[in-house]
Amino acid sequence: MSIFLIVLAFILIIVGLVGTFIPMFPGLPIGWLGLFVAFFSTKCNLSIWTLVITLLLMVIITVLDYFIPARMVKKSGGTKSGERGAIIGSLSGIIFVNPIILIFGSFIGALIGEIINDSKDMKKALKSAFSSFVGFLLGTGIKAFLTLSFLLILILNLVFGLF
Repeated sequence: MSIFLIVLAFILIIVGLVGTFIPMFPGLPIGWLGLFVAFFSTKCNLSIWTLVITLLLMVIITVLDYFIPARMVKKSGGTKSGERGAIIGSLSGIIFVNPIILIFGSFIGALIGEIINDSKDMKKALKSAFSSFVGFLLGTGIKAFLTLSFLLILILNLVFGLF
């Protein structure tokens, strides 16, 4: 049973890693679920603190992923309307269960927000929208990095007994 749990843990983490790049797929939570499954294996000695800390990181990054595009709009000189549009656009992908909206929602939302704010400054609107898309890509990269960290934690625990 222990070997089964370890194999399942690796599968979940790999699926989670792939899922960080697939819209509408909760890759990061699935990757964390791999650590959780491994915790119950006698071959693995993960501490409860490792699970708690990785769970907190997973929740924080999952939530921040929806706000990173808005932050990028602000950093690029966008307006509050662009920021709000980026957040609404990010959340729209979940609400309408549409992968295209999930990928480009923050871009479209920021663009619409900036156009509503000032329809004459299309250059600024496009700059804000592009920045929100860069924020989406950054969030995806952070999620992938954390999921890879879960894999590394599991390997280091199995090989060296760390964590």
